[in-house]
Amino acid sequence: MQWILPLLLIPLVAFSEPLERIAFGSCNKQDLPQLLWPVITAWKPQLWIWLGDNIYGDTTDMTLLKAKWDKQKANPGYSALREISNVLGTWDDHDFGVNDGGKDFPKKVESKALFLEFLDVARDDPRWDQDGVYTTQTFGEPGRQVRVILLDVRSQRDPRKTDGDILGEAQWKWLESVLATSQADLHLICSGSQILPSEHKYEKWADYPQSRQRLIELTGKLPAVIFLSGDRHIAEISQLAQPALIEITSSGLTHSWKKFPGEPNSLRQGEVFADLNFGTIKIDWKTRKAQLAIRNAKGEAVRTAEIDFSAKGARD
Repeated sequence: MQWILPLLLIPLVAFSEPLERIAFGSCNKQDLPQLLWPVITAWKPQLWIWLGDNIYGDTTDMTLLKAKWDKQKANPGYSALREISNVLGTWDDHDFGVNDGGKDFPKKVESKALFLEFLDVARDDPRWDQDGVYTTQTFGEPGRQVRVILLDVRSQRDPRKTDGDILGEAQWKWLESVLATSQADLHLICSGSQILPSEHKYEKWADYPQSRQRLIELTGKLPAVIFLSGDRHIAEISQLAQPALIEITSSGLTHSWKKFPGEPNSLRQGEVFADLNFGTIKIDWKTRKAQLAIRNAKGEAVRTAEIDFSAKGARD
């Protein structure tokens, strides 16, 4: 990969062309104005990916949590996007039900059911029975194939900085199997928490150094990987040189850290963008390049990167 800077059963919108336009974002308060949906819809994504904090639930009252999910699902702007785009997603802490929450959250089973209902996940989907919302979906035919892998960093998450784990062994075994058998040309690995940045004080994979290293080693063997993350109320692009991995963080959709004071990230490419934003990936199958962008409330690309996935990967 050269740097230039069990299947999901959700009903999906049918597309005759390969997956070429993907949009994603996070941190969406259901009670705030949601100004970005028309802009996102105008970009005409074939796929929208929720990256967590898709609503702000923060409750053990499942009746209240359901009402919040229902309000978001009924939002006219979001409903318009659903008419033209596939929708996939994972969660983070606020839509999980508790700030900085993990495996000890007492309502995680009930909360999961509401999340799956929000995404219209079929009742025979494995997620109804497994401990977590992790899943995968492959788009396209061999040679022009994208695999989306959505991780769950909440359901089996140990407390921070305890030498614990972030995924749980069942999810690790599932992920190892998915990656070992994947023949996709491009892999999008989605996480509510940032994966590559390690120097800030907020929640991140680096709070679980063994888990972070395990993920990097697993994904570093693949021909082309893009990490997608949310959570931070800022947007940035981070790049690891060896193995060659890139992460684009997009947050937030309804509110952002406008007075962002700055923080270290030695892997950051360019500068942080601290206003409302969403992320996009545009794939050119002829050149086998992917254009990554963070876009502002007008849909303008304010941070960009490009990857070339034309070279054969390590699997070969």
